[in-house]
Amino acid sequence: MSVQVSYKKQTIIFLCLFVILLISLEMGSRIIEYFEVSDCEFLEKDAMNEIEDDWKKQICKDLNSIMYEVNGILHLAPNQSMKTLTINSHGFRGDDFSETKDFDTNRIFIVGGSTVFGVSTSDDTTISSFIQKNLDNYYPDKKFEVLNAGITSAYSYSEKYLIETELIKFQPDLIVVYSGGNDSQGRYGVEYSVPGIKSAQFTPDTNFSEDPIKKIIKEIDYRTPYVFLKSINKFENYFQETNDSKDQIQELWTERMNQICDTNSKLGIKSIIITQPMLGTGVKQLSNDEQKMLEHYGTYLVDTLDILDKIAISLVELEDTCDGTYDLRMIFDDTNSAIFFDHIHVNELGDEIIGEEISNIIIDHLQ
Repeated sequence: MSVQVSYKKQTIIFLCLFVILLISLEMGSRIIEYFEVSDCEFLEKDAMNEIEDDWKKQICKDLNSIMYEVNGILHLAPNQSMKTLTINSHGFRGDDFSETKDFDTNRIFIVGGSTVFGVSTSDDTTISSFIQKNLDNYYPDKKFEVLNAGITSAYSYSEKYLIETELIKFQPDLIVVYSGGNDSQGRYGVEYSVPGIKSAQFTPDTNFSEDPIKKIIKEIDYRTPYVFLKSINKFENYFQETNDSKDQIQELWTERMNQICDTNSKLGIKSIIITQPMLGTGVKQLSNDEQKMLEHYGTYLVDTLDILDKIAISLVELEDTCDGTYDLRMIFDDTNSAIFFDHIHVNELGDEIIGEEISNIIIDHLQ
């Protein structure tokens, strides 16, 4: 009898210690997340020196307040208004617009990930905003709507899904896909996976199509797994991709872009596919911050750039299907100022340079 009681006591003690361990890990994880720079790497970077500290903090605060929902892919929840950004009734960044296009309007969607959405800028200094200004100035007698369809972590799968299931209903004349970076760094497979965004940033009715354990973790906002995985990811640059896996990413990206252009062509929508720059592409003179980041990312970034190079080579295969293909990996070669605040995101100057180049591309296609 005493042995049986002893076993029960040991089991209870073990369970109590296990619960205490879980609670301690969770408290530690939340403390680590609290003292991190709110996931806004740009706050202390050279590339953001021209922006006032209070405004940078406001941008960061607004970014971390964005609400998302999942409907097939990650979407921005509609009707959000903050000091530095607006999400309209259709779930896109920027002012609202009607679903039905005016007959005299040239409607253009810029599709991509957070680099298109704009993570260090306000609504009027995103890539799409600069394109809007440039086209308005070049064609004062024409009406343009340049719409920002950038969504965090979007890559070729979700870009294709967004265009085919949503954007075409808005009767676009042109869709520009600014892509390649997230496919290269995320190294996604065939199936779609919801990005690791804090569950507090999902709307209450969000339905995750994934296994029950992941769903429970997100619903109760248990942070330990996320912090653990983030720590593991810091060692990613010690592991290299195989050539076969790199080729698969290239092939998936190319296939999806081909399908986008083919579908759009049948609907009378023009398509332009653009590969984007990243830290380390081209021969840009790097700032001290940029050089440190390049060294910090190490082998992981080397592999990422190798995949991006392969994707850029694939542009040739898209020429017969798409209305235009362009490689902007070298766009910052003549820029000496600090542009990147991490391996892929750029500051306002970078968005302006990219916006001007895409504007010129669009103008060439309109003439």
